[in-house]
Amino acid sequence: MPRPHVLILAPFSKASIEQLSSSFDITHSSWLDSMKLRDPDEMASMINKHRSIGVIIESDFIFEETLNQVESLRFIGICRSAINHVDIESATAHNIAVVNSPARNARAVAEYVLSAMLNIARKTTTANNYVHSGMWKNPTDPYIAFRGSELKGKKMGLLGMGAIGQEIAELMHNLGMEIVAHDPYLKAVPKNVVLLNMDELLTTSDFLATVAPLNQETIGLLDGTRLSQMKKGSAIITVSGVSIVDQNALVESINSGHLSGAAIDVFDTHPIAPDSPLFQSRDLLLTPHIAGATHETIDRYSSMISNDLILFTDNSKPINIINPEVLNHI
Repeated sequence: MPRPHVLILAPFSKASIEQLSSSFDITHSSWLDSMKLRDPDEMASMINKHRSIGVIIESDFIFEETLNQVESLRFIGICRSAINHVDIESATAHNIAVVNSPARNARAVAEYVLSAMLNIARKTTTANNYVHSGMWKNPTDPYIAFRGSELKGKKMGLLGMGAIGQEIAELMHNLGMEIVAHDPYLKAVPKNVVLLNMDELLTTSDFLATVAPLNQETIGLLDGTRLSQMKKGSAIITVSGVSIVDQNALVESINSGHLSGAAIDVFDTHPIAPDSPLFQSRDLLLTPHIAGATHETIDRYSSMISNDLILFTDNSKPINIINPEVLNHI
């Protein structure tokens, strides 16, 4: 009797593939290797080819058009926290369990925020460019031009206290920073975090990380007026969508010297538009959506999805199941 087949279309750890291979036949075809995302018909064809019971995705989408064409599928794993890559309602109607991998990259993003803060505080990128460009002529000038600040004792502000915000809070507290935050939806205040209203957060933070989700409530939240409230010499790091900040006002605030700098990793488009106003400030650190891009992130979600698949096929409840109601019908 053939073993059940699982189709993996995401980058996936070798250890987790070996773990699954003891119980399943595996086809691994990462979208990063093929450099393509499958349309609904191609996705259905790939699933039907091996009568796959499970499919694991990261950047691909699974729409109703696909689910209407397959009969064998019983499990979908999403290698990310967001679940908008799958038509959950249709999957539920087809009695297909869907799991995700919440907080898979929380540590990676927290460490990115730390690296960005250190870059701003110690001017390392600017100093590197200074040396490489041949501008270092006088041995004493850099001691003045690139004199920085230490993080210990500074206030770390967090706009949002989800999994990433909490990871940042723990990391920065261990460095001796004071942690303040604003999150109107937070149900329990983490240890060593002081909740503030928005005005207090802006006026007291030395560094402000925006980790709140980008939605109708947060788009444009940090407009020119709110940026002017921020402590002079403070800095912003945004890893949850640049549109939380008024980009023109941000550039103006940095160029005027009110803010000491900013780092942005998530943009309105990827790649960033060539006419973006963000290019108008040299004190803006712009990175190409890499905050969560670590080997450990892949290892983490691979393990999470693999364990949930094994639980599911053992007739146990997966830990991160999105639609547990389907378990009553399988």
